[in-house]
Amino acid sequence: MTSRIIVCDDHPVVRDALSTCLRALAPECEVGECATAAQLVDRLGDTERWDLVLLDLTLPDARGLDALHRVRARAPDMRIAVMSAKEDRDTVDRVLRAGAVGFVPKSADRTTLLDALRRLLDLPVVEDDAATTGRRPHGVPGGSLPDDDGWVHDALAALSPRQTQVLRLMIRGLPNKEICRELGLSENTVKIHIGSVLRGLRARNRTEAVSLASRVGFGGH
Repeated sequence: MTSRIIVCDDHPVVRDALSTCLRALAPECEVGECATAAQLVDRLGDTERWDLVLLDLTLPDARGLDALHRVRARAPDMRIAVMSAKEDRDTVDRVLRAGAVGFVPKSADRTTLLDALRRLLDLPVVEDDAATTGRRPHGVPGGSLPDDDGWVHDALAALSPRQTQVLRLMIRGLPNKEICRELGLSENTVKIHIGSVLRGLRARNRTEAVSLASRVGFGGH
């Protein structure tokens, strides 16, 4: 069955980027776009069936949770995922308590964004890109990367600031819940960032990721 998704954001570039990512992940999906809460509520009132709404938390005619409440009043059973530049734990908790099925941080890089969208679309989440490249880190059975660690430095440099923070806490041995407390993030957001770290380092699990990073002195004092 074809998924039908509405992207509601007042920035055309954001709408276009999200629509492009959605179609890349699920080519058969249909994507609608709108720029205000009023337009969204109108679209949800038509006879068409919609499966998911990607809703910006700050719109020209709605602030905070207002748009989310309006959508839920119009379509109580609608699956809504909120997008926001604010990704602190309090904001995410309030969004989820208000009925959202997920949260997508606007600070996310493309890899993290794709991870979040995969989860929302119930698509398999790829834990690392070795599944498609066939490449493993040096020292891992079946590895085909060079013996030098230059690629590890490059992979670490490519991590976003938030992913770097998460990796440093992983190296310290903190479990997800402790990382959440340290960074003030929700557990779902932390899991998304960890997935991106694993993929960036082509690691099969967090132990491999920590080993690779530690091997080149990342996180050291």
